[in-house]
Amino acid sequence: MRKALRPPGDLRLDPFFQDLSEDALARVKDYVYHREYEPHQIVYFPDDPCDYAYWVRKGRVRVTRISPDGRQVTFRHLHPGDLFGEECLVESPRRDAYAEALDATVLCLMRAADFRRVAREEAEVCFLLAKLACRRAQQMENVWAESVFKTVRSRIAAGLLRLYRQAAEEGPAAVRITHQEIANLVGTTRETTTTVLHGFRQEGILELGNRRVRVLDTAALEHAARSNA
Repeated sequence: MRKALRPPGDLRLDPFFQDLSEDALARVKDYVYHREYEPHQIVYFPDDPCDYAYWVRKGRVRVTRISPDGRQVTFRHLHPGDLFGEECLVESPRRDAYAEALDATVLCLMRAADFRRVAREEAEVCFLLAKLACRRAQQMENVWAESVFKTVRSRIAAGLLRLYRQAAEEGPAAVRITHQEIANLVGTTRETTTTVLHGFRQEGILELGNRRVRVLDTAALEHAARSNA
């Protein structure tokens, strides 16, 4: 059951908002809410209305799309400070993907009309949104280039490196992810992904277990990501 919205409390605890000035925080605070989600709870479904923009305050969120024949592609794994649902900025009427909380998650929400108002009127927020958009565009270009130029082994290594670096920013660097989720992120099959991961384990690069991947040799994983062998 979806939990109720609640006031945000101290916005300095939200990674996205923590660098705003006191004046900017005071102006946006009344537009911001928080909501808790259980592990594997759906935040929104395809065809849901674009009624909120979301930031991750705590936990992780996965954004995926499923084709009519059941194939699944994962666009992003989101961590604290990341924005999603921003298509309401261009007044898109409906969602076209799933957003799912992977862990016990706390999200920061802003109603679509308020999000558009804040993006227009608050220069500090607009600047942060522009930085996020640029960073995301760079990431998507890198992923697209990897899909064209790299082998599956290199793509898996590169995808794991991105996840590992995100996890390292939050604490102990173990990536909580399944083989299927890795396959969805890099556009290959679970069977191929499992074979590659076991190869990395045999080389002493990774430790696998309990839906976690621990990187033991970062330099070797970086080399595998750069290599095209």
